[in-house]
Amino acid sequence: DEGDMDGGSRGFTVWNVCGEAVYGPGAFLDQYSASVGHYPEERSGNKGVEPENVAFGSFEGTSFLFVNLERAGLIMVYDISNVAKPEFMQALPTNVGPEGGLTIPDRNLLVVANEKDGRGDIMVKGKAQYPTLQSIIPEGDVAPIPFAALSGLSPDPSDKKVLYSIEDSFYAKTRMFKILVGKKGKPSSLVAAINIVDTNDVFSNFAPYGEFSSDDLASLINEDKTVNIDGEGIAADGEGIFYIASEGRGTIGDENRPIESLNFIFKVDSMGTILDVITLPDEWNDKQLRFGMEGIAYAPDADLLVVVLQRAWGDDEYPAVFVYDLAGGDWVGYGFYPLDDRESPNGGWVGLSDITYIGDGKFYVLERDNQGYTDARVKKIYEINVSEWSEDGDLFSKTLVKDILHITDDIGALPFEKYEGLAKTESGLWIVNDNDGVDDNSGEIQLLNIM
Repeated sequence: DEGDMDGGSRGFTVWNVCGEAVYGPGAFLDQYSASVGHYPEERSGNKGVEPENVAFGSFEGTSFLFVNLERAGLIMVYDISNVAKPEFMQALPTNVGPEGGLTIPDRNLLVVANEKDGRGDIMVKGKAQYPTLQSIIPEGDVAPIPFAALSGLSPDPSDKKVLYSIEDSFYAKTRMFKILVGKKGKPSSLVAAINIVDTNDVFSNFAPYGEFSSDDLASLINEDKTVNIDGEGIAADGEGIFYIASEGRGTIGDENRPIESLNFIFKVDSMGTILDVITLPDEWNDKQLRFGMEGIAYAPDADLLVVVLQRAWGDDEYPAVFVYDLAGGDWVGYGFYPLDDRESPNGGWVGLSDITYIGDGKFYVLERDNQGYTDARVKKIYEINVSEWSEDGDLFSKTLVKDILHITDDIGALPFEKYEGLAKTESGLWIVNDNDGVDDNSGEIQLLNIM
């Protein structure tokens, strides 16, 4: 029931041989998709997840129904041994626009045809590997916490079982998320979503600068005082304070991409209330490129923030790494990060995605190209030592920590383009990819502990 008549049910119906409807999932398909980051918000006014087709197969004596959700990039798996009461088993990630499915029981396979493909055949039997991140679906009519478009990732210095994430500009009311990391083989749980709010007018009183006007500022603050920023990085201090890196919009002097926002760091409390707003030094705002702040990390032993730009600005050869002294309340310097060369046959660019603190002045940096699937080449984590920085403009040296290009081979996925979050905790090294709000994207989110 994909929604062709009066909006449709956004579900599916099981009929008996007498033509009587014996089962329908209600709102479950939409709600479940939202709980695993696959809900296509851009399609809410149309057909939602848009169930497209079904496939049936009997595997080892058990009858299964596979429901393809075209807009959510999911395959919903049901045990229909009792056709009047199908049992939901799990969801399988596929790719953009699953248009048809075929079961091959003697090979233990389900094969799905997609409008775009980034996955191989899907095994039907075996241990569930997806989702890796899920919010709880409550009982009754209460909806789960919806999420998607995750960008930065941060550890909680006071709790090794907690991560924090932030969503980017895909949504009009920016939120940060609290995540409880799952045990091995179990999904992590997204347990809280907190809106970033300008309750005390701290942001609204920020003085416009250069091409960033008062009208531009006003457009970033909603009527209910939530904000519409581009959250690309987040850093928690472990004491209830968070620092959010918001990427600027626009390029100085480019009429086609006018300045709509500067690059900001927002200091917020555990309720999401903005306490302070920090922007880059004037000489950097004067040469802003749209590829701006992309990651932020907190060094608790030095009370410093370290921020990375995604790409080089102006005449610089490499992207800058900035150091901000929280105690002094000012920028204390910057260096440059030496990017790998482009290797993709499809061209593109190489830039930075996130940064995380590992101690003793050392940081891990997530470096990637803007290519996915078979065109991807550069997906790496490097280590830099910011304590070696001595003067503005120094070029940091870097040491390879891990090449993550093929990190998804074991789960049957080709490389994602946007690995956007990186966090080092006592329990490991975590990464997460950005699924672009399921807009021309399969929606797949992999929150992985890779070390």
